[in-house]
Amino acid sequence: MTTPGAPCPGGDGRGPGGRRPGGHPGSGGTARGTGTGSGGDAGLGTVCARFALSELPVVTVRPERAGPACAAAGRALRAAGRGYLGGRLELRTRGPAPRTARQAAALVAAEERAAALAVASALRGGPGTARLRVRPRG
Repeated sequence: MTTPGAPCPGGDGRGPGGRRPGGHPGSGGTARGTGTGSGGDAGLGTVCARFALSELPVVTVRPERAGPACAAAGRALRAAGRGYLGGRLELRTRGPAPRTARQAAALVAAEERAAALAVASALRGGPGTARLRVRPRG
């Protein structure tokens, strides 16, 4: 596990020096691509999100680099009329690390969608989890 989550950063998820981190926590690199070998975006892995509601109006995220997903969770709470609530968002990714900018953008988009779906599940009284495949943006 990473260090305890910090309040939602306002950044864009970039690490030190303005670069996106190359590897993602939880990606053991065990997923294999199913593409034709032409360098396609098949086999980008999955994103799992877990959200636990809190009475404190702060969303914390783990890993801390997931600022866009944290912002998506806050937007989902406000859209549901529950902007006064907060919670803890945990993201895990499985699959190879993104090698191109397009793959990195697809991963960030999947993390945002998974965060919003996990928040919606928690607000409905469900388990507060979501799992999505990382799909290339097109």
